[in-house]
Amino acid sequence: MHFTTALRASLFCLLAPNVGALTKSTSLDEPFQDAFKNLEHSGCVTLYHRNGRSGCGTLDRETQSGPLYYYDGSSSLPAQDFVAVIEEYQLSAETISGILAGGSSYLKGILVLNSTNSNDDGEYSSPGPIYPLGYTTPSADISYGNIQFPWNGNGDGLNQYDVYGVPIVYINNEDPSDYVRDAAQDEEKAAGRREDEEKAVSIYTEFNYYMGPDGVQSKECLAWQDAGDNMWNPKCLPLGGTSVWAFAGSPPKSNTADVNNNSNNDGNGDERRLEDAADNNGNGGNSYSNRKSSILVAVSTDTTSMFHDLAPGANEGASNILTLLMAAYLLGQSITDATLDALPKRIVFGFFEGEAYGYLGSRSFLSDIMGFKCKSKYLVHSVSGDENSDKACLYPLRPSLKFKDLGRIAGMLTVDQVGVPAGEGQLYVHNDGSGGIGTFLANVLKQSSTQYYSAVASAAEGDGDFPYPPTPLTSLLALTGGQYGGAVLSGYDYAFTKRPPYQSHLNSVVDTQMNLKAIASAATIVARAALAAAYDDGSGDYETSAEYAADVIGELSSSNEILLELADCLFVDGNCKKLKKYAAMEAANERSRTGIDISEGASLGSPPNFYTGVYNINSGQPFVRVGDKYYGAYNGENYGSRSSDAFGVQADMLEQALRNMLNDFLGRGAFQDQYGDSISPSSCSKHSDCNGISYCKSTGDSATCSASKVCVCNRAYYHQALDEALVPAVNNYTGYFEVSSSDAGLSPMWTEPYWSSDVGVRMYRVAKSNPGYITLVFGGISLALCFFIAVLVKVGMRKVKVY
Repeated sequence: MHFTTALRASLFCLLAPNVGALTKSTSLDEPFQDAFKNLEHSGCVTLYHRNGRSGCGTLDRETQSGPLYYYDGSSSLPAQDFVAVIEEYQLSAETISGILAGGSSYLKGILVLNSTNSNDDGEYSSPGPIYPLGYTTPSADISYGNIQFPWNGNGDGLNQYDVYGVPIVYINNEDPSDYVRDAAQDEEKAAGRREDEEKAVSIYTEFNYYMGPDGVQSKECLAWQDAGDNMWNPKCLPLGGTSVWAFAGSPPKSNTADVNNNSNNDGNGDERRLEDAADNNGNGGNSYSNRKSSILVAVSTDTTSMFHDLAPGANEGASNILTLLMAAYLLGQSITDATLDALPKRIVFGFFEGEAYGYLGSRSFLSDIMGFKCKSKYLVHSVSGDENSDKACLYPLRPSLKFKDLGRIAGMLTVDQVGVPAGEGQLYVHNDGSGGIGTFLANVLKQSSTQYYSAVASAAEGDGDFPYPPTPLTSLLALTGGQYGGAVLSGYDYAFTKRPPYQSHLNSVVDTQMNLKAIASAATIVARAALAAAYDDGSGDYETSAEYAADVIGELSSSNEILLELADCLFVDGNCKKLKKYAAMEAANERSRTGIDISEGASLGSPPNFYTGVYNINSGQPFVRVGDKYYGAYNGENYGSRSSDAFGVQADMLEQALRNMLNDFLGRGAFQDQYGDSISPSSCSKHSDCNGISYCKSTGDSATCSASKVCVCNRAYYHQALDEALVPAVNNYTGYFEVSSSDAGLSPMWTEPYWSSDVGVRMYRVAKSNPGYITLVFGGISLALCFFIAVLVKVGMRKVKVY
């Protein structure tokens, strides 16, 4: 062989190892390696409850994997391991049940494709139950009225299915979804579609999604002990978080007489004595009833979906929050504290967390108002070195007892799903019409129409008990046996709107735009109705009361700058500047007030996610610092030994922003001097700048710094949102919970298991044996040939004296 020829041939040896790479399909490398090595997705996770579990996950800690198989319901499933690939609009209980029934022994997981553009005109089923928080759900025993009313008409309950052993994930982005769809439909790459299985390259999906063993319930995972040393090592955390409540007007006079109770209280229960809350004439059995009664205006702030980190809740938690915030803004802009203080009733706002999982926030708040007790030895100041700080309770732990200064809740207004009204120019009022405060509130709502929307009576009727929609009002009705009622203002009539679907990852502005005119109108109607209810002297003259409120509170424009800013935050970008600004100021206020390192909390994300999440020290669980230690509850004697001892709450960014914003909106009504003339507020950049502010000097009042950089009066507070059956373990760090000794066995007790940070999904190529053998033979021949050529080159180089 000529030397030049041999040299050229040697280039083959350099290129041969790369021939396979050069001939690969580009789609398997770019974007395959980058986009699919760790597939961006949202997962369906496991939840436990009192009587079982729901959700998804692998069978054990070992991964599960299989080739792709596109399933549209028209073909049989393969008799080999496979991963089902379905379109987003096919995600339903019927589809999942069909896959499980047809291929359960081979099914390794399910991929749901982002295909919202493929079925724009169609209707999606709702994964929420047809009877939300009612019949057949874990919350049925704490609901009220007709619990078999099908509010969610196209709901199939998929959110509460137990699909143990089957991981299900949603591919967030369209481009990877397009590739996965093509691969799953490609006969050369998909499972069960190739004529010769030994000649093709398969695309495999691997799931690392272990969420705990089968057969576990909440009580068991909370009480888990390690086998080796019997150490208490919980395997889950309760669902929950932080509610925010606020009052309009000057603060109620502080009175801890009915909080201080030296009767036997082991701390395992909250001593909730609802039977003492009121008599048949509306007079409370406890001393709190002697104070000014309250009208509570409340909303749920959360939602859920099949995929917990993708729960946008645009027409649920998001629109609810926006409506009530703007109602508080309207009230604060329209009326002074002096006028509010002269009214027969007080107005209280409640933003309740965890409502989708058993009315956690509203039941906790209302139960505490009605019957919370704290022994005198556990009654302390929330900051031990500050005698002007709020009263708090060490055991059961409450970081502020301000809620006990409120009078009885005379009635409740709630708002639900007003972002997508079912009727043109109409919002709907739900009340049983049996009289009392509920009927009064319903009539006031119907008298408080705006130029764009009127409130009309809902046509919802049921057999037997009246069907109340699942809102915080249910808690008041259930806890008082219907003795105190209220009314619901909603965007739906007798059934939830089908688009966007309820409790779905598709309940977002990407799929359905929210109607800001309807939200602005709802805020106006609610603010006026609340003021009218506070104005009523007991005569029940709703027309006069509604007329008074309409004269005081103007109509909110849908182009209001604050409304538009908050809409962007709640519907589009939960990391927005406005929420961050208010949350950062609230965190700074708490650091200054308590001396505890409270930081800016976890954000809603972008897009926003309104899933409740777990209840721990980093997300809403109150704690107390005693010396150098932190406790979820404490019954020792060392609190106060150091001036740095204090209570704290690390709330999420949304709740921090809500608290500071409510102070800003409602805390300006006292900007008057002793003669009633308006005065300019003092500016501030930090909490201490507001010490000694003259216009927040009424009994029990104090000032704080708002994100608007002015000193406003404190009007807003946190409250725990935790299942009533659970209490933090005394003298333990946070994250340890016990079942209350007073547990009645009614609440759902939802928990979420701890799971590994390695949880995820990846995709990779698997070559069958024939291609592998061919490659091996080709490689062997190439190696021998290259060795022979190398010898020839060496001989040639010696001849030309270059070696």
